Amino acid sequence: MATPKLDGIIRQLNAGETFSMTNNQYKKSTGLNIPKDTNYLIKRSAVAQKARERGFKIVVHEREISFEKVE
Repeated sequence: MATPKLDGIIRQLNAGETFSMTNNQYKKSTGLNIPKDTNYLIKRSAVAQKARERGFKIVVHEREISFEKVE
């Protein structure tokens, strides 16, 4: 399994402010896509460990679509 480069994310965590990242931003920062397994991402991944060490938690926001009736 490849290891993400976490320097950029660690800098943001050290700033102490809440932030969000898209998959493209995460990939640009770490060199890898966001892990698909949400449980792994939140609890066991390297980025989750670094987040916990700095008083953060990872929250995953799923995409949402709506279907509206066309009249």
